[in-house]
Amino acid sequence: MVRRATALCSLRKDASPMADTRFFITTPIYYVNFKPHIGTSYTTILTDVMSRVMRLRGRQALLVTGSDEHSQNIADLAAEAGMTPRAYTDTIIPKFTDCWELIQIQDYRFERTSDAKHRETVQAFWQRIFDRGDVYKGEYAGWYHTSNNEFLDEDAVPENPEADPRLKYLTEESYFFKLSAYQDWLLEFHQANPEYVVPGFRRNEMLNRIKEGLRDICISRTSTDWGIPLPWDEAHVFYVWVDALLTYLTGSGFDIAAFNATRDGEGRSSEVRDVLWETTREDLKSQPEGNHWPADLHVMAKDIPWFHAVIWPAMWASFGGPPPKKMLVHGYWRFDGEKMSKSLGNVVDPYDAAKIVGVDGLRYFLMREVPAGRDGNFNYEALISRYNYDLANDLGNLVHRTLSLLHQSFEGRLPEAEKVRDEADERIAAARQEAIDTVLPAYEALRFSEALQEIWSLVSLANKYVDEKKPWELKKRPERAGEIATMYYQLINAIRTVVLLAYPVIPGAANRFWQLLGLEGNLEEQRVDALSQTVEAGHVLRRSEVVFQRVDAKVLAQAKGDGGKDGAQAKGGKRQGGKGKRGEQGRGEQGRGEQGRGEQGRGEQGRGEQGKKAKKKAPAPLPEGMIAIDDFGKVDLRLAEIRAAEKVEKADKLLALKVFDGERERSIVAGIAAWYSPEALIGKRVAIVANLAPVKLRGVLSEGMVLAAEDGQGRLSVLSPDREVDVGSKVR
Repeated sequence: MVRRATALCSLRKDASPMADTRFFITTPIYYVNFKPHIGTSYTTILTDVMSRVMRLRGRQALLVTGSDEHSQNIADLAAEAGMTPRAYTDTIIPKFTDCWELIQIQDYRFERTSDAKHRETVQAFWQRIFDRGDVYKGEYAGWYHTSNNEFLDEDAVPENPEADPRLKYLTEESYFFKLSAYQDWLLEFHQANPEYVVPGFRRNEMLNRIKEGLRDICISRTSTDWGIPLPWDEAHVFYVWVDALLTYLTGSGFDIAAFNATRDGEGRSSEVRDVLWETTREDLKSQPEGNHWPADLHVMAKDIPWFHAVIWPAMWASFGGPPPKKMLVHGYWRFDGEKMSKSLGNVVDPYDAAKIVGVDGLRYFLMREVPAGRDGNFNYEALISRYNYDLANDLGNLVHRTLSLLHQSFEGRLPEAEKVRDEADERIAAARQEAIDTVLPAYEALRFSEALQEIWSLVSLANKYVDEKKPWELKKRPERAGEIATMYYQLINAIRTVVLLAYPVIPGAANRFWQLLGLEGNLEEQRVDALSQTVEAGHVLRRSEVVFQRVDAKVLAQAKGDGGKDGAQAKGGKRQGGKGKRGEQGRGEQGRGEQGRGEQGRGEQGRGEQGKKAKKKAPAPLPEGMIAIDDFGKVDLRLAEIRAAEKVEKADKLLALKVFDGERERSIVAGIAAWYSPEALIGKRVAIVANLAPVKLRGVLSEGMVLAAEDGQGRLSVLSPDREVDVGSKVR
């Protein structure tokens, strides 16, 4: 039985029934010169998480992703294969859509820049800008990067560009967009919309470049016919970037012809406000019901914010329509501290990672491990550690022992709880309410890691609650039957809250937990008011099943290429073993399991085009006890501020600290209790190691190390700066 509580939630009010409930989010429009990797998967998972959060909020979320196909690199690869560019890209697109299916991307539109409807969008949009007089013909001479599909600024040209086969010097007739005419408008736009680019330091980078002065940009080429022809001069095709940006509009449902019909004699639409960026979807009365423009959030990696923060809004200013509302710029994922690249053979395949920890394990790791906006470090030790500790040990064990004990004592039927609650009961009820109040706002503020930390704080407290209550002992004392009933009531409802709030990140596992709780329907159907409901006495729960199976050391050895069959891709690019079969994921959740995907199967060596690499001369061995500078560079040392401290139970030497490292709050267990009281540490800034794999010490999660110096008497002194230094500063 599930009922609505009368005063359980203090959730913020959602939009009124008459308000616009649409939400439009996009991934970048991906290059199709390489199959999806962990970086593209991260971006797409992030947008999927946000879409699910918005649907939970009751909003009509539209996720648009797609393929950027009009590059010279694609034309060259197609020619080498004896195919047309479109036929060549037809063979690549399924690798993206299959990967999105694997990683559980829900309800999205996939737009291709080579499709006819996109061609119509691009030509109609740019025709308006041309008619306005913001495009002129000239000649372009400069270096073009065929892999990145962009002309290089003078200061970006390497000393010997002829030595780079990816660079071509081009001199050709081109059309130019008057970007320089919109410099003041862009500065005003960013000043009025300080959260248009997040995180803030990316915004500052863009503003500084705008203030340096803008140059007009080339928008067309004549040296290739692979692209969309300019409607006013079909001897030219659009430069790939000004074409690709409009894919967002193609997928949005925006009707350009209907919007153009609202323009007056001077070309201004009657539907836009005096301040262009204040225009809302409700203002666009000419648009069809399915229109989602303007975009609420563009998501991309840190290599392309310039196009989205500067060129894209300027295009809308010239066109005379509403620009997008916000863009999130996330960092890169590295592998063991090194940049991922095809040449190094260390690009992580999402199929390999999902085979080890399941799709939900991979999604959880990517969302939890690093705050959006910062670089992340991927390695299999961290992946497996995060999976084992957070998912298998903490959440999985909580559900398993709660259901098992409930079936032992009450045959799986939730008993009637006492009205009187003790301190432990009140504590977990308050923690559940705290999660309800804070997690969805954290998601919506793009603080995904923080949202998950808040959820797992409730998970951790629930596990402690079980240990404190000791139901295996309480069931032997009939006079305390009411106390044990209250305990199960609190636990089941805490777990239900965790499952609802974690669903956007781990949808497959969350739905399995939902079923084990004996709840009707699936989580895709739930809306925010479900958080104000509770499971009541008499409700029957299913017997427990293992959802997150622990990963053992042997699997880690295989993942690192230390031996054994079916090892996931190791650093250096080798794969071990033969082809697998779909549907054998074996991590307690649905998925594809072993890859078995043609050329992506298990029998190949290396990365295909990588070929045989020349052997590098081995470095001279270091003296005993010495490390290389590269090894030291892998250690992430930074300044953190201690925000909370408490003693660890039954551990005289340990303190459990909550520290803020400039990006997020983390837990660290430090062996300094003999020299510092908890109160003396609050507010203190200390040096920490921020990229240690998480471990549990006396049952408390530790996500780093506090650095301390030890004197001749064995006394410890934490390392702190001798002057004011910002939290998050790197220690070098």
